[in-house]
Amino acid sequence: MIRLIEPCETFLASYTEAYDEYSAFPRRAGNPLSDPYRGNLLQRIEDFRHARNLPAGYVGATTFWLVDDAQQRFLGQIDIRHQLTDSLLCYGGHIGYAIRLGEWGKGYGTQMLTLALPHAKALGITRCLITCDDDNPGSARVMEKNGFVLGDKVDNVIDGHPIVTRRYWKTL
Repeated sequence: MIRLIEPCETFLASYTEAYDEYSAFPRRAGNPLSDPYRGNLLQRIEDFRHARNLPAGYVGATTFWLVDDAQQRFLGQIDIRHQLTDSLLCYGGHIGYAIRLGEWGKGYGTQMLTLALPHAKALGITRCLITCDDDNPGSARVMEKNGFVLGDKVDNVIDGHPIVTRRYWKTL
């Protein structure tokens, strides 16, 4: 059964494998998953959920993992940020997600976002923003299949590189 869960020890080894897959992928800039080798990952996730011990400029966020119970496999992660900063309004939005590299193109991103939207609404988010790079049609399709509408495109500079960002909105 494919389901959305709170991060837990049961799937931590599989999560770590997915993190390592991203780290070894030469054409991918950065790793969208949190480093499981730096301290206690599950405690960091819990700290974000309760908005405690956060780095400067960060906001509280609730994290869920998409897992396949039958294979005991981590498939993806979705983070719901509790509020927007000026920075997140331009790049990042309320929700960020990543699918394990080996599971791309199987519809898991769409499924994961569908499952996460009621949680975003329960957190009090009524008008939800999600962004993606303009050259990421897969992510754009995930948002569009979930009823998000392209609001605009903005120019950003991320890690010193100019990036055109698509901003998608949906009323929850």
